[in-house]
Amino acid sequence: MQFAQEVIARFACLRCGGALALSAPKPVTDGSLACRACGRTYPIVGGVPRFVEGSNYAASFGMQWNRHAKTQLDSATGLPLSRDRLFAATRWPDRLDGQVILEAGSGAGRFTEVLLTTGAFVYSFDFSAAVDANAANNGRSDSLCVFQASIYDVPLKKGIFDKVLCLGVLQHTPDPERAFKNLATYVKPGGDLVVDVYARRLTALISWKYLLRPVTTRLDRERLHRLVERSVDALLPLAVQLRRVGGRAGARLLPITEYSHLLPPALNREWAVLDTFDMYSPEHDHPQSLETVSRWFAETGFTDVYVGRGLNGIVGRGRASDTRSTPSSNV
Repeated sequence: MQFAQEVIARFACLRCGGALALSAPKPVTDGSLACRACGRTYPIVGGVPRFVEGSNYAASFGMQWNRHAKTQLDSATGLPLSRDRLFAATRWPDRLDGQVILEAGSGAGRFTEVLLTTGAFVYSFDFSAAVDANAANNGRSDSLCVFQASIYDVPLKKGIFDKVLCLGVLQHTPDPERAFKNLATYVKPGGDLVVDVYARRLTALISWKYLLRPVTTRLDRERLHRLVERSVDALLPLAVQLRRVGGRAGARLLPITEYSHLLPPALNREWAVLDTFDMYSPEHDHPQSLETVSRWFAETGFTDVYVGRGLNGIVGRGRASDTRSTPSSNV
């Protein structure tokens, strides 16, 4: 993971917008970044710059991704599941040499890993302690800078990124529209913004997830994870049979996820635990409509916009107009 001057130069102080400087020798494991203008400092812990403090609404994801750090990595599964989802959503070429990408909401780095194969330089952040899993998984790359920050207060200069990517995250923020519109300000003129978000549909809203979340979100995270593991072990064989008989509709009859159509049994069990916990544990879950996501792109001045159904619900992508102005402060 790089802390070269050209990498640090893209950061900006959250207080005053000033330039940051490294206040520790390289290579950096622990140290800080300091604002040259106002003097505010931001710690580097475990090689990851930290721009947030303490626990937050994304704490369940920190636990989830550090416990299941390699579950969804293509390098661990031997399957191109993350790669296929990323390129299906973005429609980007597989070579992006010389480009600079901002990835919002990295989790354990399943998409970070794929992005690093394109030849681009990647800035990847998460609000939660999942950044530690991403750094462990991908931090050996010289084309990556992982940091911990809020999607509403990203410590980077605006309007400088060739591409901004946010997959599987917006619905888990308190205000998805505000999160989207803030991310849009980091795209340079002519650059790309790609997001996906859960779809707001009646069939989804009456699913097990939304019926049970009023209870599960109140449970202690460790207790919930144990409950999920026991439920998956008890119900997974039946879920596999229901999928064989009834396809996707059959698989949805039980309150767990399962992927026997994609994964071998051992991986299916691991993904089932992870994704079932992912359904029931997040503090926020706000699906959106096609019309709403289209409006977000229109109101932020994007052109060549596509908004439609995707592998995770709704995918939206657009290109920042060459004449689009960049706000000077965060939304």
